[in-house]
Amino acid sequence: MKLAYPADRPKLLPALQRVLGARARMACAEVAAHGPNASVFELRKRSKELRGLLRLLRGGWDAAPDWHGAIRDAAAKLAPARDAEVMLATFDSLTARRRTPSDFDSLRYALLDEIDLSDAALDPDAIAQFADMMAAFAQAVTEMEIRGKTAPSLWHNLARTWDKGHHAYAAACHATEDATAFHDWRKRLKQHWYQARFFKPIDPKTMRQHIAQVDGLARVLGAHNDLDVLDMYLRTTCPGDPALDRLALDLTALRNRHAQTALTLGAALYNQPNPAEDWAKVWQVWCKG
Repeated sequence: MKLAYPADRPKLLPALQRVLGARARMACAEVAAHGPNASVFELRKRSKELRGLLRLLRGGWDAAPDWHGAIRDAAAKLAPARDAEVMLATFDSLTARRRTPSDFDSLRYALLDEIDLSDAALDPDAIAQFADMMAAFAQAVTEMEIRGKTAPSLWHNLARTWDKGHHAYAAACHATEDATAFHDWRKRLKQHWYQARFFKPIDPKTMRQHIAQVDGLARVLGAHNDLDVLDMYLRTTCPGDPALDRLALDLTALRNRHAQTALTLGAALYNQPNPAEDWAKVWQVWCKG
């Protein structure tokens, strides 16, 4: 099932229940099919999707914050191996720009060692435990009870997610050298991206354009974050390696380009009004259609 409002146009709560449950069961199916070799990338993606949508239920479903934390913590146990692979891919892309990439082999060996260490440190039961937690979540979703009316709380939370992203963008504007500010902005933006994808069917053409705009910005922020993570790791692990100083020039220059591109795209995005009120009106018409 797609991360999108069901085509038969149920009410908000049943729609969320169906999508949340389906995405959780997709994670379970991945583990059932591949066991310990299940794709960590796919499992973490399911985690992020669910956490983004769960934010729409804050203040309505009392268990939402607890499940949000449980899903986050379970996914965090899978993170080191995936993060090490991303660092290596980022490194290879960066050094490929050089005439002799082999000049940086000492740094690359350190990253390969990190992948081996991360794989060895991965709890062999972590993937199975993740699937068990997702199965429990899928069941809990079918039994959820909401305090008050769903719609007012949901639209408030949608607006709140956008506002937090806008504030994070403003913080990044004033902290262009601060990796934390850009990381927080990316996190808030991705939450809105998942929520926008859920509401895509209410106005496919307009929503498709909006989602593409958000996705383009998220990709730039993702590349920026990958460089920050790589830089931090290499400076901690290989501080005395002369190759690091040479690589740092390229890394810093590319990071700065990504930062400026992200700020330009962010200005265009947040120059628009908070979409929650408009989406609520469009949804009401769509549901009657």
